[in-house]
Amino acid sequence: MAKEIKLRLRVLLAEREWEQKDLVERTNLTNRAVSDLYNEKTKSYTKNTLSELVNAFEITDMNELFKIVETEKE
Repeated sequence: MAKEIKLRLRVLLAEREWEQKDLVERTNLTNRAVSDLYNEKTKSYTKNTLSELVNAFEITDMNELFKIVETEKE
């Protein structure tokens, strides 16, 4: 089994009872960018995007932002 790194955006939003629009308001990210992150359409993350997320969610450990999952791919 292969492993992938997944953004925990849905979990982070749910924990704070935020909607996507709340994250847009707390960052300099666009609606489209947040939607793409939320729907896992983004395969790479810029330093700016990660910085915006870390600041908005007040993350101190990157394990809060990402998780490693096993996939069917080999």
